[in-house]
Amino acid sequence: MKTRVILLSAILMAATTPAFAQSSSGMQGMPMHQNMPCMQMGKGMPMNGMQMGKGMPCANQTAQGTGVVEAIDTAKGTVTIKHQAIASIHWPAMTMTFKADPPSLLQSVKVGEKVNFTLHPAGMNSTVTAIAPVK
Repeated sequence: MKTRVILLSAILMAATTPAFAQSSSGMQGMPMHQNMPCMQMGKGMPMNGMQMGKGMPCANQTAQGTGVVEAIDTAKGTVTIKHQAIASIHWPAMTMTFKADPPSLLQSVKVGEKVNFTLHPAGMNSTVTAIAPVK
């Protein structure tokens, strides 16, 4: 009898968990595993109270963004950009510091300048691979 109760409980949990996960994710009506974009972010990394990119590995993905340069640190090879939402990787608008690869990219922009940039998304380890002032 105990085995049946445990088995029944497990089946019930398995049947309801995907529906609960889907309804609580803010993605109602969207299949959880189909047509999901590739995002390589820290496993379950919280951003603005949301879990983003958990378990969604990718290889060599890039994304395009637009934003304003808030800071440049040539010693560390980083640029801080207050960017608009990046729909292709489901990132909300935010301010984030990126490693520049190569660091010489930082010579083409200045603080306060609106820029278009290409990045390799990897959560807090995301890398800007191209950046240019908006004309």
